[in-house]
Amino acid sequence: MNFFTKLFRSRDKPTNSYHFSGWPFVFGKSAAGAKVDEFTAMQTTAVYACVRILAESIAALPLHVYEYRGNGKERVPGHPLYFLLHDSPNPEMTSFIFRETSMIHLLLWGNSFSQIIRDGMRRVVGLYPLLPNRMSVDL
Repeated sequence: MNFFTKLFRSRDKPTNSYHFSGWPFVFGKSAAGAKVDEFTAMQTTAVYACVRILAESIAALPLHVYEYRGNGKERVPGHPLYFLLHDSPNPEMTSFIFRETSMIHLLLWGNSFSQIIRDGMRRVVGLYPLLPNRMSVDL
């Protein structure tokens, strides 16, 4: 008889089984009981499509380096960082892929980090994206 009472119980008074002092999200459970993070969100078609469209659109915009001169600004294609930002930030990536990756990190984690590689003269010779969920910011 106990089996039938559990099977056909009344649904008039539902209970919230995840009610921990009014804040269930603090303890890691959502109202649905499923854990949602950046990786599981990207498995949802809508989230993936939105992130992809935004990241590709921003990465496709033209990128120029400007310098303020007098009362205005002008393009400086001879700037030392122009090649890194406009063409190839590192040997493994194009500028489009680098900017797309940075935008995806910004959309999913709220921040984007890059490792700056310098040569012996302290000139910037490469930029490599880093995973934001592995970073900690200290002052």
